[in-house]
Amino acid sequence: MSFSTLQDGTRIRYSDRGTGSKTFVLVHGWKQSHRLFDKVSFNLSQKNRVFSYDQRGMGESDKPNCTYDFDLLAADLSELIQKFSLTNVYLIGWSMGCTTSLSFLQRDGAEIQGLVLMNGPLILEKKPDFDFALTTEVLDKYIGDLAIDWPRYESEFYADSLLRQNVYLTDLLYSVGLQTPLDVAVRLVTNQRKIDHRETVKSVSAPILAIYSAHDPYWPTELGDWIASNAAEGESVVLQNSAHCAPLEEPEALCTILQEFAERCEARHG
Repeated sequence: MSFSTLQDGTRIRYSDRGTGSKTFVLVHGWKQSHRLFDKVSFNLSQKNRVFSYDQRGMGESDKPNCTYDFDLLAADLSELIQKFSLTNVYLIGWSMGCTTSLSFLQRDGAEIQGLVLMNGPLILEKKPDFDFALTTEVLDKYIGDLAIDWPRYESEFYADSLLRQNVYLTDLLYSVGLQTPLDVAVRLVTNQRKIDHRETVKSVSAPILAIYSAHDPYWPTELGDWIASNAAEGESVVLQNSAHCAPLEEPEALCTILQEFAERCEARHG
C-alpha cells in the first residue's frame, strides 16, 4: 500500500496509476475512500494518469484529533497535488468530494483544466432561495440516526444509496464506511452543513461538468442543471441507471463521459 505523509504528520493513503498527458484526480465522499473509484480508476488509467486518495479521517488514512473542516481538507488536496506534481488536472468530486473540491478551488484559486461535480451538494440544507438540498428535518434525522443507531444505520444508509440491491456493493460501502470513526463522521457533516458553494461555482473559470443520477435519493438532477447554467462554462449530464453511487453502478458510462469531457476541454482550450 502507498502512503504519503503531509506536513502536519498525517499519513494519507493514495493510489497513483497510469500515465498520459491528462491527470484525473478523484475525490471521494463522506465515510468512503478511494476504493469507490476502483473500476473508474482502472478504466481511465489505460490512457491517463489517475490519482485518488483517502481523505483524512476516512478509509486507510490517519484519523487525527483535528477540526475536520473543509479548509483543512482543501489544504490536504492542495498539498498532494503539489507533492506529486499533478499537472493538466481534471478534478472529479463525488458526493462530499464536491465540497472538498470546491473548497480547494475557493481557497487556492488553483489552475485546473476541468471540474466535475458528481452526485454532491453545493449546500446541505435548503434555503428560501435554493431548493436543491435537504430539508432541515431530513438532515437532522440523518445526523441523529448516525449518532444514535451506529453501526446498524450504516448498512441501511448504503443500501439506500444504490439503485438495485447488490449485497457485494453494499458490503463494500459498509466495510469502508466503518473505517471512519463516528466522531469524525459527525464532525465532517457538521462542518459541511456550514458551507455554501453557490458563489464558488460561479467564480470557477475552468469548465464544469455536473453529473447527477436520475435515481439519487439525495440530490436531484435539477441541481446539475443549476450548476451548468450558473458556471462560467458549464454543462450537465444525467445518468439513468444509478442512484447515489454512480462510480460503482455505472463505471463504464461514467468513464466515457469523463474522457469525452476532458477531450472537449482540451480541444477548446488547448
